[in-house]
Amino acid sequence: MPKKVKISVIGIGLMGLQHIKAIQRSKNASLHSIVEIKKTGNELAKKFKVPLYKNIKILLESDKPDAVVVATPNVLHETDTVQFLNSKIPVLLEKPISDNIKSAKKIISSANKNKTSLLIGYHRRHNSIVNKVKKIIEGKKLGRIVSANILCWLYKHKNYFNEKWRISDGGGPLGINLVHDIDMICFLLGPVKYVQAFKSNSIRKYKVEDTASVNLFFKSGALCTLNISDTIASPWSYELTAGENPAYPITDQSSYFIGGTKGSVQFPNLKYWYYQKERSWWNRIHNNKINVQKSNETLINQIDHFSKVVKKKEKPKVTGNDGLNSLIIFDAINKSSKSGKKIKIK
Repeated sequence: MPKKVKISVIGIGLMGLQHIKAIQRSKNASLHSIVEIKKTGNELAKKFKVPLYKNIKILLESDKPDAVVVATPNVLHETDTVQFLNSKIPVLLEKPISDNIKSAKKIISSANKNKTSLLIGYHRRHNSIVNKVKKIIEGKKLGRIVSANILCWLYKHKNYFNEKWRISDGGGPLGINLVHDIDMICFLLGPVKYVQAFKSNSIRKYKVEDTASVNLFFKSGALCTLNISDTIASPWSYELTAGENPAYPITDQSSYFIGGTKGSVQFPNLKYWYYQKERSWWNRIHNNKINVQKSNETLINQIDHFSKVVKKKEKPKVTGNDGLNSLIIFDAINKSSKSGKKIKIK
């Protein structure tokens, strides 16, 4: 049996716990330890039967793992991640890469300097459906991509907002839900040239937005509209349509629509739309259901991939530069949503 990669998880919040569960179910990895300063760390260490460390320094001095997952708050990403990279320990860093661009660049610089792998936790890229759509686009089956439409409409229960940070800057759907969609549409359509965005808090009246509309202009000439809200009763969001997370009841709908000169595709309810003969709105348009098994284990797929990267059997699918790119676009979206102006991505 191949030797499993021993992974330590740093920060056991919501995502840290999900990573632990993924490691336990992975055939390529095992849980080495956890690092958590909260009292819950003791209980979790006993539950998962692994050592608990109060901080990263003690872990590195005691028993170095083969690799780590860093799932601490965004403001700590640079401090925590660089410690491991300087020790030449590969890192899977939970998204976003950091809370600011300068910090993100320092993380990437450390990875390059130490020649150590840095992966960013955009786990949707490990879904077979997303990779199938990527192949369809690259195979020119849709022709030249003209436009895309992304819906992220969901309704968050009032109890969700009992956490005060969720009604402050950064706690709205732009900061919480949008980052995955930015990474995925760039993965599918390429680099963005311009961004323009608008936001509103007209429903809940909190300081933070509850709804936003984002326009992306790609270097290819393609356009994309991304509409997001956490106050719409709707079945159209990736979480509810992809079936990746059992916490969300799945709907037989799509939330992504990508159109080209020869055809269009919708997913996660994967359908390809096309004309059999002459392309014209006067003719009947047909569709084929594309059968691809939905990946409801993307976090496990991500851990398996991370383990292979650690063993130098694969190269990172989501790099530090990918994480930086998403952060730059997100920063531009925030700036545009305040000014209403079009922002150029440099």
